[in-house]
Amino acid sequence: MISFLALFGVFFKIGMFTFGGGQAMIPLLQKDLVINLAWIPMKEFLDFVAISEITPGPVAINMATFVGYKLRGLTGALVTSLGVILPSFIIILIIATVAHTFRTNRWVSAFLDGLQPVVLALLIYAVYSIARGGIPAWWGYVASLGILLLILKYGKKLNLFLVLLAAGGLGLLMFR
Repeated sequence: MISFLALFGVFFKIGMFTFGGGQAMIPLLQKDLVINLAWIPMKEFLDFVAISEITPGPVAINMATFVGYKLRGLTGALVTSLGVILPSFIIILIIATVAHTFRTNRWVSAFLDGLQPVVLALLIYAVYSIARGGIPAWWGYVASLGILLLILKYGKKLNLFLVLLAAGGLGLLMFR
């Protein structure tokens, strides 16, 4: 049986070293939960990702809660959720206490600018990783790549409802 400390440790580490939100955590979660520790199979991981994405709230917390509940019940869900939230909480507390010092620091600004391509690379890897494990045919890869390119090109100009509707229709075609 997986210990609560081990659950907390995995999610604390992921919460501590992931920038860019819940989607950026997906490749790290997959590596730890599916590959390194083999706590859950890939199919179940993909189900958790899908449910976490459509459930209201932050993806990281949803994912932590679902995995924790699956592995150790309600207490496991609380432990993993706390593990993924606590690093951000601590970091924000530290930043808030020294924010006035760093507001105009060019090194801090350059560091944050440097993180943007890393977050983009993590998101692209997440799409690739999920597509590789969950899309059954070559045209699924092409469709996923097309959707990713549309999102990258048009970004905030896309109507989220239409994107979700199109993705749902594509899913019906691919998995019927």
